[in-house]
Amino acid sequence: MADSKFCSERQKYVEDPRIACQYGAKCYQKNPVHHQKYKHPPSKKRIRTDTENDVKRIKRDDVKKDADVELPENHSKTADPDLNTDKSDLGYERNESNEEVTSSNEDVPKTRTAKQFDPANFIKQKFLVDMPSDFYAFWDFCKGLCRSEPENALKDVGLQLVGPYDVLAGKFYNIDEPPEADYLIHWRYFYDPPEFQTILKGDDKTGFHIGYFRDSPEDLPVFLASNCSKTDGILKIVGDNIFAAVSIYLDDFKKTGDPFKKMHVSKFQSTLKNKAEELKLSLSERTAKIKERDRKIVSRSFNKVGIIVPYDRKTQTGYRDLGVSNKSLTKMLTNIQKALPEQRPKFLSELQSVLTNASIATDECDFGTGIELGLSILAHGVDSLDKTIARFLASNYRLIGREAFAKIAEAHMKNRRKETNLSIIK
Repeated sequence: MADSKFCSERQKYVEDPRIACQYGAKCYQKNPVHHQKYKHPPSKKRIRTDTENDVKRIKRDDVKKDADVELPENHSKTADPDLNTDKSDLGYERNESNEEVTSSNEDVPKTRTAKQFDPANFIKQKFLVDMPSDFYAFWDFCKGLCRSEPENALKDVGLQLVGPYDVLAGKFYNIDEPPEADYLIHWRYFYDPPEFQTILKGDDKTGFHIGYFRDSPEDLPVFLASNCSKTDGILKIVGDNIFAAVSIYLDDFKKTGDPFKKMHVSKFQSTLKNKAEELKLSLSERTAKIKERDRKIVSRSFNKVGIIVPYDRKTQTGYRDLGVSNKSLTKMLTNIQKALPEQRPKFLSELQSVLTNASIATDECDFGTGIELGLSILAHGVDSLDKTIARFLASNYRLIGREAFAKIAEAHMKNRRKETNLSIIK
C-alpha cells in the first residue's frame, strides 16, 4: 500500500507543471512563495512530514558537525545552533604556522598539471570565474613593458600581477596538481569576500592588494576594489577596469611613494592612459556602470560595497533587515574578539539572537540576510567565527544559485590566514 501511495504521489510530481526545486526532497523551506513556485518529489524515507520539526533536526545535526563557538553550561537547550559548548571547536584547528590541519595525503600519488593549456579555460575551471577583456589587455600591455616577466612590469611602482595572472605567466604549467580547493584561496587575503578576486599585490607591510569584484560568479566584474588586509575589511572602489585601478593607484603613489621613483611614474602613467584611450576604457573611479549597481544594493555590509541578491519587492522576499544596527553588531563581535576565555560565553550569548534571526530569514527564503551577516562577520575580522561565516555564506549562496561563491567561502574559512604571502604555488 505504501508503494502504491508513493507511485501515485510520484506520478503527481511528474505531471506538476511547477519548476523542480534543486534541493528535491531534502528542501526544508516553509515559505509559501517558495512552494508556489517549486515542486518537491515524494520520498519513501521521510523521517518527519512536519516541516518545522525537520528544520530543527537539520539545525541539531549542524551543531554536531561544525558549530564553532562556546556557550555557558547553563545555556538554554533551545539556543541557536551556531553556538555550542565545545571549547576545542573555536574555529578550524590549525598548526603553529596557522595552516589548516588536514588528513595526510602523503601516500596519494602526485599528478601534474598539463605542460600547456588554454589559460582562459584553466582560470574558469580552477578559479570558477571568467576574467574580463581588460584583464587580458592589461597583460598584453605589461608584456610591452617587460617581455620576459610581464607579472613584474610594475615592480618599480610597488605592484605585482598575481592570482589568475599567474596562469598567464605560466606558473601553473607542469607542476604538482594542487587540491581543487587550494585554487580558490590562491592570493585570497584575510578579509576578501567570495565576490573578490585578487589580481595585484602591493606593499606586504599593509597587505595592500587590488581585485575584481562581481556580484554573481556567472557575471563579469562590475568594478575593482582595493584593500589593506593589515588594517581592516573595508573595500575601496577603484574603477571598472584594471587600467583605471592602476591609474588611481599611481595618483596616490605620487603623493606618498618613494621620491626617487616618482620621476618615472608620470611617464608611465601617460603611457597607461594612452593605452586606456585606445581601448576606450574609462579611468574614472566611479563610472555609470558602478552607479547603476548602487541602485540595486539591498544592504551595506561591513565591507562598504554593499550586497546584491535576488529580491522581489512585491512580495518582499529575498532579504530582510538583520534586526540589529551595524554599531551594535560591531560591538558584539569586538567583545568576542577581545574577551578573555571566561568572558567569552557571555558575549557569545549576546550574539545568539542575531544568528537566530538570520537562520529564520533563511528558512523563510530571505537568503540575503544570512549573506549579509556572513560578510559582515568576515569584514569585521573576528577569527573564532570562521565556521559560522562559512555556514551562513555557503548555505545562502547555494540557495540563490551561486555555487562557486559557496565553494570559495568554504575553502577560505578552512584556511584563512592573516599573512601576505598567499600563493599556493610551491
